[in-house]
Amino acid sequence: MAEAFLQVLLDKLSSLIQKEIGFFMGGDDEMKTLSEKLTTIQVVLEDAEDKQLESKPIRNWLSKLKDLAYEIEDVLDECATEVSKLEHQNSILNFRILKKLLNRLKIGSRMREVTDKLNALAAERDLFHLHTWDKERQSKAATTRETGSILNEPGLVYGRNEEKEKIVDILVNCVRDSQQLSVLPILGIGGIGKTTLAQLVYNDPRLTEHFEKKLWVCVSDNFDIKTLVEAMIESATKDGSASNLQLKTLDALQHHLWELLNQKKYLLILDDVWNEDQEKWAMLKSVLACGSRGASIVVTTRMKKVADIMGTLTTHQLTELSEEHCWSLFRQRAFGQEVGKHPNLESIGKEIVKKCGGVPLAAKALGGLLRFKREEKAWVYVKESETWNLPQEEARILPVLRQCFAYCAVYPKDHVFEKEELIYCWMAHGYISSNGIMDVEDVGNEIWNELVLRSLFQDVNNRETTFKMHDLVHDLAQSIMENKVPGAEEVESSDHRSALNRNKIRQVNVGDRYVAFPRSFEKEVDISYTLKNFNRLRMLDASWTEMEDLPSEIDKLKHLRYLKLSFCSHLHTLPDTVCRLWHLKILDLSSCDQLVELPKSMRYMKNLRHLLLEGCESLSEMPPKIGELTSLKTLSLFVVGHEIDNQVGELQCLNLGGSLEIRHLERVKNHLDAKKANIGEKWNLRALALSWGDEINASEQRQEMDEKVLEALELHPHLEKLYISGCKGRCFPPWKRIENIIRIHIEDCPNCLRLPPLGDLRHLKFLRLRNLVALEYVMENEVLQVGDQVKAILFPSLVQLELYSLPNLKGLLLKEVGEEVGDIFPQLQKLEIEDCPMLILPALSSLKELTGSCKNLINSLNKYVNLTSLDVKFDDDTRTCIPNETLENLSNLKKLKLSHADEHNLPIEGLQGLKSLKDLRIHNCDTLTCIPDGWLRHLTALEKMAIYACEELVELPEGIKFLHSLKHLQLFVLPKMVSFPKVMQHLPSLQHLELGRLDQLTSVPDWLDNFVSSSEVLDMGLWTRLTSLPTTSIQGMTNLRELTIGPGMDSELRRRCEKGNGEGQAHVL
Repeated sequence: MAEAFLQVLLDKLSSLIQKEIGFFMGGDDEMKTLSEKLTTIQVVLEDAEDKQLESKPIRNWLSKLKDLAYEIEDVLDECATEVSKLEHQNSILNFRILKKLLNRLKIGSRMREVTDKLNALAAERDLFHLHTWDKERQSKAATTRETGSILNEPGLVYGRNEEKEKIVDILVNCVRDSQQLSVLPILGIGGIGKTTLAQLVYNDPRLTEHFEKKLWVCVSDNFDIKTLVEAMIESATKDGSASNLQLKTLDALQHHLWELLNQKKYLLILDDVWNEDQEKWAMLKSVLACGSRGASIVVTTRMKKVADIMGTLTTHQLTELSEEHCWSLFRQRAFGQEVGKHPNLESIGKEIVKKCGGVPLAAKALGGLLRFKREEKAWVYVKESETWNLPQEEARILPVLRQCFAYCAVYPKDHVFEKEELIYCWMAHGYISSNGIMDVEDVGNEIWNELVLRSLFQDVNNRETTFKMHDLVHDLAQSIMENKVPGAEEVESSDHRSALNRNKIRQVNVGDRYVAFPRSFEKEVDISYTLKNFNRLRMLDASWTEMEDLPSEIDKLKHLRYLKLSFCSHLHTLPDTVCRLWHLKILDLSSCDQLVELPKSMRYMKNLRHLLLEGCESLSEMPPKIGELTSLKTLSLFVVGHEIDNQVGELQCLNLGGSLEIRHLERVKNHLDAKKANIGEKWNLRALALSWGDEINASEQRQEMDEKVLEALELHPHLEKLYISGCKGRCFPPWKRIENIIRIHIEDCPNCLRLPPLGDLRHLKFLRLRNLVALEYVMENEVLQVGDQVKAILFPSLVQLELYSLPNLKGLLLKEVGEEVGDIFPQLQKLEIEDCPMLILPALSSLKELTGSCKNLINSLNKYVNLTSLDVKFDDDTRTCIPNETLENLSNLKKLKLSHADEHNLPIEGLQGLKSLKDLRIHNCDTLTCIPDGWLRHLTALEKMAIYACEELVELPEGIKFLHSLKHLQLFVLPKMVSFPKVMQHLPSLQHLELGRLDQLTSVPDWLDNFVSSSEVLDMGLWTRLTSLPTTSIQGMTNLRELTIGPGMDSELRRRCEKGNGEGQAHVL
């Protein structure tokens, strides 16, 4: 794995040599020699790393090489720093200036010193007789394969039927009476489909009927007669007879094959033949010439000489696929079931297919390569790439893949990784770099995808960017890291203060009990200790610490690439010295909510690629001229300032991706400056948030300016998420270019009278409208008409709709929808409504989940017969009772939550119509003194019930005894409940009981042991006044898996709980 690390050094050396830096420091030959020596060592590293486990001298040699690699990297890093500074300061690289800088750093003498050390290691290498591992061998190893007769994907064969028919006809009709053995060669270049055509022929039913036996043997480059005869016997018998018979001599094997084929009409496929030795073929043919008339052999080869030696029939020259057939194959591989859904990618794909030259393997491989990529730039990269030797590319990427995978073992087991953060770590340590076409982040994304496809990561909570490693996979990464990752060797904790070990440390996580490279320290380290002792760090993680100020000595970490300070909630400012971190690529200040300002000199951090400011709520404005940071790929927050050099126009030249929030747009002085921001051309942006500051009574001029600014911030077609808040304009622009938008939030826009035609957005899945006090309709009449035609579908993909604080909203559509409109909201599954008193809802046949708090919602419930979840909040003005017939219609309802309800909000019959109800929650019902018995009596399917914050509730109903399926019961914040009903002891299915804030109760009844003896979880963590438990309950906790007890217990009671907890686990608060 060190070869990937050395490649980084070679790339740096190459860059410096091209700039003739060696000449300036008087050591041009030294630099070239160093590069040559590293190259000669690199080609034997694969062999060395394979042998190190068995050879201690090789292991020691690799360790010294890794240490030296660090020294070399540090020297090159400092040299590159000074050169880059001069370049960015527009200085001419002249002899006097640069030599003075390099002499001050003693670059020349240090370079000679490391060259001498490398020469010694190179001489020592020769003693081990290590083998080189060149590209030719990599390619050959990567392409070795074994084929079989079964066609893997018969439905994905295009353009070969005519050729198959021709060969079948020859075998069945043309040579049926031939007395000599017929041999038909299929000739073609690699990947053209020779094996596939042979498989099509072999599996044709006509040949199964025509031939008595069929055999398939994959030959490849090993034309060993004995091996081939064994393979033919096994293929002929289909039971491995060659090995079962234990025939050891070639003569015995030949006789056995002769017996199997003698006087039989057989078909033999010899696939992928490379043998050019005519004598070997004659020897094998002599055994095969025992068949009856019509016995035939089909040979596939890419070599004309092989076809000439073996063939008795005219060679079938396999030609390229037509572009149409090649496209069909590529499209099926690349899109699967998504054919037609990505027209922009299909147009690029057709250009890629043209470069495949009709070779199906290239079309299949490239289609498979792009199968999980929907980013346009990844497709453009493949289209423009000049290197299409896929096996070589895979062989080249494997060392990097292993190194990136092994790095994950730096973190403890069960650590949750974020995709972007892990890629940033790889960048910081130099494991990945740009390949000239793809940015380094895109290369990291490719590595991550490869690891996911190899099932080395486990998804967490169904999120595509969060993952963990299984313990066994972590062990594998650990073993690779210890053996192959530079810097990962163990260092004794007592030895960590030595200069040698300090110089080897590349990452510190402040406050954690592990330090990467090495990670064997047993003490926690703080920021001051880190800055004093580890000045060669590439990554420093000081997140979640309580420091108020970052020490000014941070500039000592001149090699730092990644500085993570997220969630430092007391951090107010950063010192100006942070701007001297010339190599810094990632600065993470996410959720530093007290951070007021950034250093004024940030524009000089020319290598900064990611400035993460999400959640920096106190940040007042951006530093001046941040637009000069042209390497920036991520800027999660831009706070518009008051001066001309921190206005929104600073975004003009920044090619940003990911998410961007632009805050305080009310400070924009001219809408032309907003247009200058060039948002519409930042096609890598996926999420955009636009916010204006609070202003209760906006002037007419302010309203007009907000409208112009919003229109000037043009949106592009690749945007997926859009958030707008605080805009004081009355109308929004039409947004004709956001056809791929998935989520839209519009909030706190008090003057908004009309929204753009959101119903036309065919990919929109989530829509939230909040606090738009002037809005009356989501869509208006004229929007529903297109000439004389009425639109057939509105909001075709919308899944979730949230409507909050819209006091004047009357409806979703101004026009009453009739038969002429095909459908509205055909996919809508979740609807949330709050404080929309005038809203009248239409029928929504697909609706599954409904949350609401208005009277009209209750009156509309009979329209939603497919509901599975209902959350109703009864406000003071909602005294309507839900009709019994409405509840009976909700036969599919499985979850019901009632908030602020009283006994008048439900029918006397209770919930008897809800036969499928499994989850019932009664929350914040302040006036409810008792739960009517009828509410629970008929809920025979109920499995979970929670009663929370019902201030006046005195007792539970006797009807609880009918809940025979109840497994989980929660009782919280019931300050007036004085007792448990005895019928609770007769709940046969109850397994999980949670009790808390029951202020009138200080003990539990004696019958609790009936529950505890058969249950798994007893949670009393929030029952602050609990002082006693029955002794029998404690002793009977043999099945209890989890017990949580609260601080209200006296010490003796807590001790008893812990001691008597059986095999379970007590959580003492």
